[in-house]
Amino acid sequence: MSNPTPILFVHYGEDWIRGSERCLLDLIQHLDASRYHAIVWTNNPSLHKVLTFNGIPCLLETFPLLLGWNKPRYNLLAWARLVFTARKIINKYKIGLVHVNSAAPNQWMSLAARLTATPLVTHLHSDYPARDRVTHALHLSPHVITASRAISAQLIDEGYNEKRLSVVHNGLDIGKLQDTPAIDVKQHLKLDEKATLFVTVGSLIHRKGIDRIFQALCYLRLEHPNSHLVVIGDGEEKQNLQHQVSQLGLDSCVHFVGEQNNVIGWLKGCDAFVSGAREEAFGLAIAEAGLAGIPIIAPHVGGVPEFITHAQTGFLYANHGYMNMMKLMSSVVTHPDYCRHIAHQGQSHIEHKLSVQHYVSGIERVYQQLLEQKRTPPALSHLFRPVPHALKRMQKNIGGRHG
Repeated sequence: MSNPTPILFVHYGEDWIRGSERCLLDLIQHLDASRYHAIVWTNNPSLHKVLTFNGIPCLLETFPLLLGWNKPRYNLLAWARLVFTARKIINKYKIGLVHVNSAAPNQWMSLAARLTATPLVTHLHSDYPARDRVTHALHLSPHVITASRAISAQLIDEGYNEKRLSVVHNGLDIGKLQDTPAIDVKQHLKLDEKATLFVTVGSLIHRKGIDRIFQALCYLRLEHPNSHLVVIGDGEEKQNLQHQVSQLGLDSCVHFVGEQNNVIGWLKGCDAFVSGAREEAFGLAIAEAGLAGIPIIAPHVGGVPEFITHAQTGFLYANHGYMNMMKLMSSVVTHPDYCRHIAHQGQSHIEHKLSVQHYVSGIERVYQQLLEQKRTPPALSHLFRPVPHALKRMQKNIGGRHG
């Protein structure tokens, strides 16, 4: 039997374990160990700590981005050092394939992989603006995996070769999550057992639209006053959101519980999940809510409709305002049996279509293709492909405002 192929996973992210980090951990844990051996290079201390604890070789280093959003933006020497270090790591560990987890490391890894003739795949868990698609050199990646077709659309529109692109939906560790015991959330929060308890999970940022859920809840309580909302997560908008709750008079029925290690247990202890997201590349928390067996209320946006079908496996609303969301929340209160039936169908769908085994198998198929077929990387001129499309959209928007 041949030795496993060493794969260098390069991850850029904040100091936390959330969507893309969890996906990476699941992937590494479930890779076929007889074929692949993981080595990780990251700037994320939390991820480094978890990987090291689990015996996965992990290198921790600061990743200064060239032309990034934060200063210094023009440190060409720092970028060159990353390219040099990447080549050194590839040669030292005899790396057979590079897996870039998130767009940013593609900025230096795409060049390092070219220089060492190493196959590379870039894994995108979210959409990126045109500026980042250029500065992160996404169009120079030999192959791209996206978490949803919605993420792929922009790249394809800009001319990225569809034969070099694979859509692999995120997966859940079904068995592990199903075995997680439910938390009696109503008892924990000292609520009436007859209360209807909604829950939302996510970073407290504008994009997640939690402010819209508060607006919907405010109107919902006019008709159903025993309705409550649990907010799981933390983020930069927390103080503003708490202020909004006070202004709307919702202090007694909105419960901020912060980050939780046992999210699935909290979900199982609630009556329904609601997302107010303005944008959603995939929606891992939505999928977890489906697996928890509670009704899902989510916007028809991004990758969500790729695994939630309205009135079959969940409930989708038109992604504007909050009244459509409120009407579906009202249905949970007035038609609980019907909503539980939809939740059961959603749970079955998630179990069969979004397992971690499906996820890992899909990525391993990409690995096999790249290792068997030596592909010529895209021409350097492809780097600027997002630019003309971005200019056209700007002109269209300007014309739309003044025409």
